[in-house]
Amino acid sequence: MTPMIIAFVAALTVQSQGPVTIDPGMTREQVVAKLGEPLSARSYDGHMYLLYRNGCEKKCGMNDLVVLDSGKVVDAVFRSPERKYSGTSSSPHMISAVEARKNAPAAAAPLKVPTKNPGT
Repeated sequence: MTPMIIAFVAALTVQSQGPVTIDPGMTREQVVAKLGEPLSARSYDGHMYLLYRNGCEKKCGMNDLVVLDSGKVVDAVFRSPERKYSGTSSSPHMISAVEARKNAPAAAAPLKVPTKNPGT
């Protein structure tokens, strides 16, 4: 088989298995075994933050995030449909742009600026 066919078959296999699930209590090593090396890892005040590309960084405004406290997963925020957190995420679910516009308060609607008639 050519490398391209092997990659295609591997991609189909991953897709057919459903999303990769991260569970509370997993170690960094277990997360990396499932998601691969993170794009970035940062530590602050005993917490480790693992950031992963999700393909919608511009649209979603963020990377996917896994948070560890004392070396164990305590939270995750995923926007990629290929990832799932089995615990309770601190982030609300993502809504579509259409839903956001529909639920926006009237004050958030664009203002209509009156234009002067150039002939007057």
